[in-house]
Amino acid sequence: MTKTVGVVLAGGNSTRFGEDKAFFKLEGRPMYSHVAGVLEASGMVDEIIISTNQRLAGCFGGSTVIIDEAFQDDGPLGGLYEVASAFPEDRLLVVSCDTPHVSSEWLRILCRQAIGNPEALIITKAAERLHPLIGVYQGADLAQTIRQLLDARRLSMRALFEERTTIEVDAECYGIDDETLVNINRKMDIRLRGYESGEHNR
Repeated sequence: MTKTVGVVLAGGNSTRFGEDKAFFKLEGRPMYSHVAGVLEASGMVDEIIISTNQRLAGCFGGSTVIIDEAFQDDGPLGGLYEVASAFPEDRLLVVSCDTPHVSSEWLRILCRQAIGNPEALIITKAAERLHPLIGVYQGADLAQTIRQLLDARRLSMRALFEERTTIEVDAECYGIDDETLVNINRKMDIRLRGYESGEHNR
């Protein structure tokens, strides 16, 4: 039976942020913890795992899928490949660790779309912009498709969308505030949005 795995993507190097943003505290909690909490609150996932790199592997409290060294510099596709390989029969509800204010309501909407379209990728769209790291990744041979892209050095998420049936779900049509979908790339993004932040803490 297909289950839904909640995936927190936390394998990047946070170059623009200046430190490991997964552990940067917002409102008293690390960013990755916010995302894990929303995944749990959605009521749609059977388990939650963290996709991370070798350097950070021991820093999370929950289950982790570690990106192989060969793919750790290949962006989100490298992390997705490892997770899809580890859970080949399941749907993956993926949220990047730097999207701490995504709503559980929106994740439920995405999952319902995925259940009704089991071979399609279900991707968030808002204000004519795609948010590929808030979505559901599923379907037969997903890991094989991603591996082919990695081997061909086609590392963009759009390359994956060109190879798989992809449904873009417009958040505005559901009354979702697109501010909740914004990812935090720089500390300036925190200040601009008035988020309450704290110190780096593992």
